[in-house]
Amino acid sequence: MLGLLDAWLPAQRWYPVKGLVVRHVPWMSFALSDRCTLHLLRIVGEGVDLVIQVPLVLTPAGPLPGPAGPGGGGAGGTGARPSGTSRTPVPGLVGFVPSTPGGRGGPDAPLAVHDGATHPDLWAALLGSLERARDPGAVPGGAGALLVDLSGARPVGGEQSNSSVVLPATAGGSILKILRTVAIGPNPDVVVPAALARVGWTGVPRPLGWVEAGWGALDVPSGAPALGPDRTAHLAILSELVTDARDGFELACAYAAQDSSFADLAADLGRTLASMHRALRVALPTGPPLEAGWLLDDLRRRAREACASSLPLGRRADQVEAFLDGVSDRLAREDAPPPVLQAIHGDMHLGQALHALGDGWKVLDFEGEPLRPVAERTRPDLPLRDVAGIVRSLDYAAAVGGARSPRWTTTARTAFVEAYRRAIGEDDGTAGLSDATTEAILRALILDKALYEVVYESRNRPAWEPIPLTAVDRLLGGR
Repeated sequence: MLGLLDAWLPAQRWYPVKGLVVRHVPWMSFALSDRCTLHLLRIVGEGVDLVIQVPLVLTPAGPLPGPAGPGGGGAGGTGARPSGTSRTPVPGLVGFVPSTPGGRGGPDAPLAVHDGATHPDLWAALLGSLERARDPGAVPGGAGALLVDLSGARPVGGEQSNSSVVLPATAGGSILKILRTVAIGPNPDVVVPAALARVGWTGVPRPLGWVEAGWGALDVPSGAPALGPDRTAHLAILSELVTDARDGFELACAYAAQDSSFADLAADLGRTLASMHRALRVALPTGPPLEAGWLLDDLRRRAREACASSLPLGRRADQVEAFLDGVSDRLAREDAPPPVLQAIHGDMHLGQALHALGDGWKVLDFEGEPLRPVAERTRPDLPLRDVAGIVRSLDYAAAVGGARSPRWTTTARTAFVEAYRRAIGEDDGTAGLSDATTEAILRALILDKALYEVVYESRNRPAWEPIPLTAVDRLLGGR
């Protein structure tokens, strides 16, 4: 089975590390039924130690078609394939393995291995293991048995870091997110939406429940390193389905393709983001005042890591350092009290928002950037980091959508930032800062995001690398 997964995993869009030499180490498995198992594997390599979830469904192979080879429906010859079958790909089919003597289907019959995120058996098993949200205000009908109805259920396409299933007939319409990169300990995508729902903020889909795994110290395989004191992990999340809504990035790309102004929608998103930040200050504890030295040290560390990981950025390393020196000088001249850190989204971009006619924007996916350490993702931070994420996403929408005029981006960006600043007022703690200092911090966070994007694109979508690299050059040039 592991050999099968070694060939299949790197081709999956959600696979968190590409272009690196790593190995897959079995860590723990949780059987939901005789067919459905949730496997937690560690991805281990130089500077890498992540946990991923691989849900699998095993069925007797019977007359199922064989795999289509690497990147298609299977493992390209890894494991057994029934003789005489065609090579037509089957969605979600990983490949085939021999059954063990006395196992399912008899000793000679192979087993078909399916990606559980695409298989109804796994969806039903996860929903049957669900822990309902305890806040009656966050769940239609309050806690209790969940009536599972898979009518019309379908996987969501196009996701990058997780796998989701739309369930229009379950809980009045819901979406089941199966987490792929697993955070050990409480997942912020459970904690934050639940906290926002408790304080009555309606801009987030209501959390309906989750699947949480737990284990004791003796359950960890011998020789496995400790991943921290926590012995729980969220593996799946069920949330309210936002109906008749469009993905924010797809919507912006459609506007860009027509060179239609996105300014009004961008301004509305700015107001929504400001409202979310105000609600987070109430829902979750705030942090300490910002220390300029900590911010600059953090930005320099991440910038140097990015420049070391990318040849184009390496050639710009001196300019990046000079840019950050300028930000440091600006902060040193600021007399106003520093802003207070708080809970934020942490990975805000247009694809993390849905726009529904008559209902405005809804914000999704609060787990932060999956490749960053959990402690880094969940610590209090500057709300301006979320603002920077949307600014970068608007740049992507213009490039991917093919906006013909650079004014499309500048108009949308200006509308978004100005609407955010007006709506946030003094609630973000930066009201006392000079405009020049606030702008310097925002530009530094935008550069930080663009550097991260260059590294990501170089490893995952090389054709898109010029999009963030152009932004890096624009920022370093003072534009």
